[in-house]
Amino acid sequence: MTRDDDTRRAESAQAEAETEAMAQLRHALSARFRGRPLPPDLVVTTRTDIENREFKAYAAGWRDRVEHEERRRTQPPPQAPVHPRATDATVLPFPHSSTSSSARPHPHDDPS
Repeated sequence: MTRDDDTRRAESAQAEAETEAMAQLRHALSARFRGRPLPPDLVVTTRTDIENREFKAYAAGWRDRVEHEERRRTQPPPQAPVHPRATDATVLPFPHSSTSSSARPHPHDDPS
């Protein structure tokens, strides 16, 4: 008997146990909700099904990451657009005002 055979038998036994447990759970739920509609958000699933879904989602996430990295490696990096007249820029002078008596002081400079 090989290790693969043992693994298959263990998985088969687990699947049988889950099938029996699901049947018992469904029977209990149907008895509890007899004559009443089942809640729309009720979900009955097995731990194996949840683990399989999680594993597939995890694998899909890594697959997306690998595809993204491959695209990043094969495509040239984006360059910022250069304005054609960026070198012809003119500096505008800032008007300097002389302090006069008519200028109002800044509110934070008020000593009171």
